[in-house]
Amino acid sequence: MKKESLLSKWCDRIWLQVLYLIGVAMVVIVFLNWKDWNIPQKMMGLLTVFVPLHVFEENTYPGGFYFMNNIGQHSDEPTVYPQNRLTNMITNLGAEIYFIILLQFADNLGPISVLVVALFGLGETFMHTKDGMAMYSRYKEKGKRTIYAPGNATAFTILFGSSVYGIDWLIKNGLTIGQFFAGVGFVAFVIIGLILIPFTFSRKVKSKNFAFTDLGYWLKFETKK
Repeated sequence: MKKESLLSKWCDRIWLQVLYLIGVAMVVIVFLNWKDWNIPQKMMGLLTVFVPLHVFEENTYPGGFYFMNNIGQHSDEPTVYPQNRLTNMITNLGAEIYFIILLQFADNLGPISVLVVALFGLGETFMHTKDGMAMYSRYKEKGKRTIYAPGNATAFTILFGSSVYGIDWLIKNGLTIGQFFAGVGFVAFVIIGLILIPFTFSRKVKSKNFAFTDLGYWLKFETKK
């Protein structure tokens, strides 16, 4: 039997545990600084708390987001590619670290920070709605009754709620054209650098070394006749 590499072990559950610990640490940091932070700082700070919660729903309980995502990407091996355990770690842990870095500059970025939070929440809400509807269509003959899918609860509540608040704040406080494109650029980095590029390599390699070993929420539907 081939010995599992340290990278494979890290990409299994260890990185998730690290991410959740970071999330707990960010709760403490946000709490301690809440009174002194302005709105852009508060919103970016909350995002660093919300991301681990969102990842927990997608990957731990009920888990299985990756299976749905790969089906949506028309993969013929949805536990293997384009999202695998390695790209999953890069995307989610990378996004958390990226948002923590942006938090350090949120005061100077001002409205740009708020726009990043708003766009991120809207994007997550849109994608989870689309994927949830597709999976409902896939499994409705097997007893699925709602469009719920792993990640939907946090996307529809805390992330979408942040977007609504952020848009309202931007309408009241203003946003220049330059700030708008800067915010779009910051979000584009997440989409291109942390999702699309890793996915592109994964599509070419199709490595089973980082394949997922469980279907999470979707197991009950996949095994139901």
